Amino acid sequence: MPMYKLSKDAVLETFEDGGLVLILSDRRLVELNPSATEIVSLLDGQRTPEQVATEIAIKHDIDNDYPISQIILDVIELCNELFRTGVLELQPDL
Repeated sequence: MPMYKLSKDAVLETFEDGGLVLILSDRRLVELNPSATEIVSLLDGQRTPEQVATEIAIKHDIDNDYPISQIILDVIELCNELFRTGVLELQPDL
């Protein structure tokens, strides 16, 4: 399973109501809502999107109200989108 991390070409600044990612190569800003900011902060290249989704579900006690399988799909979808926009990069296999 792929593992993502913040791109080497990106800088994340977090705020109470979300975050901003500056893509340095083209001086582009990407705005993140609070959930996306938390997810990106947890994507350290050591955890899979599934592990991050599970961690968030446990932390926020949302697995009882929302199926964990849907949380995982949502995190994977966000990872794919942020990878396409240059916010995230894949962690190379070690």
